Amino acid sequence: MLADNYQAITSGKIKGPEIDAPIIAVVSCVERVLITFSEQYTDSNIKIEKGLTQKLIHLIALHALKKHYPFYFQKEYMEDPERGDSPQVDIGVISTSKEGIIIGVKPYEGESFFSIEAKRLAELGSKRSKEYLVGRTEKNKYISCGGVERFKQGIHGRGLPFGAIIGFVQEYDFDDWYGLLNSWIEDLIQKNIYSPVTWHVKDKLKKDYIRSSTAKFISLTSRKNDCITLFHLWVRLN
Repeated sequence: MLADNYQAITSGKIKGPEIDAPIIAVVSCVERVLITFSEQYTDSNIKIEKGLTQKLIHLIALHALKKHYPFYFQKEYMEDPERGDSPQVDIGVISTSKEGIIIGVKPYEGESFFSIEAKRLAELGSKRSKEYLVGRTEKNKYISCGGVERFKQGIHGRGLPFGAIIGFVQEYDFDDWYGLLNSWIEDLIQKNIYSPVTWHVKDKLKKDYIRSSTAKFISLTSRKNDCITLFHLWVRLN
């Protein structure tokens, strides 16, 4: 099963580091839960990002436990536990094994080996509509709250080769957002939209699949000195 998923992910649509089996397992776990999440929360009254994320984590935790995955999902994972003001990613994925999990050549014991951020894809035209990608300016101060941007800055997933962003689609459809986000990334490349980091063509999303209730895209997202492969896992809630 993991080998089949690996072939689908690495089918030539994007080139990046070899994807380790634990990463494939995490992505597969989340993909399956998103189908159930769509069934349960389509047209939900929950319009708050944190509320949707909380409900999703509950379902993911139950599924991971039931299927005996060798990892668990921790809500609001501190990226640097030694700092009282540490940024927190929405979900950290941690090994349940005493030996930890090896990604590439690095062992991860008691620390997250995969960071997941969650963003609503809704309210097109509002000041927060681009937060899947970039932050916003309020009272002449830039707030770095953009999902992809925080991975690019190393605020989330620092040093990790893989991560993910979950998109809660509550307005329009997958194709609409796919086109919009890539057009906004092109504007970021051309510097027609402000961002404190540099954007490149490889930051654009590449389509893996679009289905009735879920969709998956992949990007080789640039950081200052390297890249992180991001899985963009979207769920239809409208």
